[in-house]
Amino acid sequence: MPLRGSRRFARLTAALAAALSAVVLAGCGYISEPLPPALRRPMPVTDLAAVQRGDKIIVQFTIPKLTTEALPVQNEPDVDLRIGPAPAGAFEVPAWERTSARVPDVAPRKPRAYVEVPLAKYVGGDVVLALKVNGPKGRNAGWSNFVRLTVVPALPAPEAVAAKDGPDSVLLTWKAAAREFRVFRKLVAEPNWSLIGDSVTAPSYTDSAIEYGKTYQYFVQSVQKAGTAYAESEMSATITFAPVDRFAPAVPAGLTAIASVRSVELVWQRNTEKDLASYAVYRNGEKIAAGLTAPAYSDVAAKPGVSYSYQVTASDMAGNESAKSLAVAAAIP
Repeated sequence: MPLRGSRRFARLTAALAAALSAVVLAGCGYISEPLPPALRRPMPVTDLAAVQRGDKIIVQFTIPKLTTEALPVQNEPDVDLRIGPAPAGAFEVPAWERTSARVPDVAPRKPRAYVEVPLAKYVGGDVVLALKVNGPKGRNAGWSNFVRLTVVPALPAPEAVAAKDGPDSVLLTWKAAAREFRVFRKLVAEPNWSLIGDSVTAPSYTDSAIEYGKTYQYFVQSVQKAGTAYAESEMSATITFAPVDRFAPAVPAGLTAIASVRSVELVWQRNTEKDLASYAVYRNGEKIAAGLTAPAYSDVAAKPGVSYSYQVTASDMAGNESAKSLAVAAAIP
C-alpha cells in the first residue's frame, strides 16, 4: 500500500510539471535575443546661439537631458565647442573641422550654458561655431547647428547716460562713438528688461510710455550690423529715474463765445494730453469756473448789455495749469 501511494504521487507530480511547462511555453513562445548595450550618446544640441558683445563672443546653448536612447544623461557631459574661420565658398563640414580650434575649459551650466570666447584674433573675418556633446567613451550624436558670425572691432559702450523730465516723457541722452544704439528699460521692482528703442541713430531717446509715480531704470548699448547679425557693445551703466510732471497741458484752442438771450455759451477744442484733468474759465481776467471736464461752459451770470472778455485754461493731474487762451468777446443783447 505505501509503495502504490508513492508511485501515484510521483505520476501526479510529473503531470503537473508538464502542464506548467506547457503553459509557460504557450505564453512566451520563444526566448528573445539580448538587447545591445546602450551607447549613452547625449542628444545633439539644436539651439546653439552666438553674438559678439564687447571684446568677446558670447555662446549659449541648452545642455541635453536625454540620450539618443531616451535615457537620462547621468554625468556632466564633455562639451567639444569649436570655432574656426568660415571656409571660402560653400560651407563644408570637413574643411571647417580641419581649421577649427576647440574652445578650452567649457564647463556647462545646466540647463543653459554660457561661454565667453575672446574675439581678438577673429576680427575682420567670418567664423563658424558648432559643438558636440560627448558621453561615456567619447561617443556623441554629431554636430549641433552651425552658427556663422562676422566679427568686427569691439564697439564702445555708451557713457554718461542721463535722464530728465520731458512733456509726458523721459528724455535720455548719452555719449558714444557709435552710429546705432539700443535702449532698455524696466521698473525698479521688476526682474526683466524690455527693449524700448531699437536701431536708434542718435545719442538720445524719448521714452513716451512712462507713468508718473513709478521709478524706472535704463541702460543703453551700441550696436552695428555685421553680416546677417548685429555686433553689440557691453551695456552702459544703469541709471534710475523717477519722472515728475513739470509740464502744463497745451493752451486750449478754438475758443468761441455765443451770446444767447440769458447766457453766454462757450465752447473750445478738447485737449489731447493723457493726463488732462480739467478746464477753467476766466471772465475779464477773473476765474469764474474751474474743474470742468468737458470743453464747454454756460455763463448764466452774464448781464445783458455788458461786453465780456473770456479765456480758458487747461490743467493736468499734477496741478500744472496752462497759459490762458486767446480772448474772445461776447455780450447779451
